[in-house]
Amino acid sequence: MIYKIALASSDGASIDSHFGAAERFYIAELDTETEDCEITGFRDVNRACHGGYHEIDAFAAILDTLSDVSAIVAQRVGPGARKYISEHGIAVYQIALGTEQAICLLIEEKQWEVDKWLSHTKN
Repeated sequence: MIYKIALASSDGASIDSHFGAAERFYIAELDTETEDCEITGFRDVNRACHGGYHEIDAFAAILDTLSDVSAIVAQRVGPGARKYISEHGIAVYQIALGTEQAICLLIEEKQWEVDKWLSHTKN
């Protein structure tokens, strides 16, 4: 299966953005049969966090933009955002590494099996 993962990153090289403060998510496609993963593009979003307060409507807009992903990886994810994302059937991970290292960690731990990712797949 091919799963899409959204990576909160300002440059595509490192997971350096807090979920609520992220303005861009890079999209990686993970083939679980071959364990190959490649970044296929990015999606810009409006920030959900505005100086200490969050807007639920902004969370909804971000998830609408990322509706086809099975997992979101961010440097930090607050408890309210984590709950909101999880309630919408998307796995969420707090990993502050380079994008390649974060993807390797997800592959090593086979997170799609552990957390039963929803099937937002290409095939």
